[in-house]
Amino acid sequence: MAMTADEAVAAILTNVKTVSSTTVSDAILTIYITKVVDDVLSYCHRDDFPDRLVYTVMDLIVKRLNDESDAMATSLKGLTMGDTTLSFNTNTLPAIGIISDADFDTLKPKLNLYRKLVGFC
Repeated sequence: MAMTADEAVAAILTNVKTVSSTTVSDAILTIYITKVVDDVLSYCHRDDFPDRLVYTVMDLIVKRLNDESDAMATSLKGLTMGDTTLSFNTNTLPAIGIISDADFDTLKPKLNLYRKLVGFC
């Protein structure tokens, strides 16, 4: 069976909210999920989303949330030595986008099962 992209986003959003303990707004989660669903559809040359990939994308989103949480928890905000204090720019985000692209690459062997051939025109 297959579902539309919107149905896939809704199903994945429900599952991520059920299993993830991180607190992220629904709007941000929806953006993350929509991006991965679009990437899957583009990579597989499909208009419909295979329902068997719902949990695969859910796992990827939960991993991204955990990676972001870990990166923010371990970021260095400043140093103090004696009477000198150095504060770092903490408004910059870590390179999570690069990590999420690498994580998507790990899905490609599984996505190849659902990939459609593209004809030459």
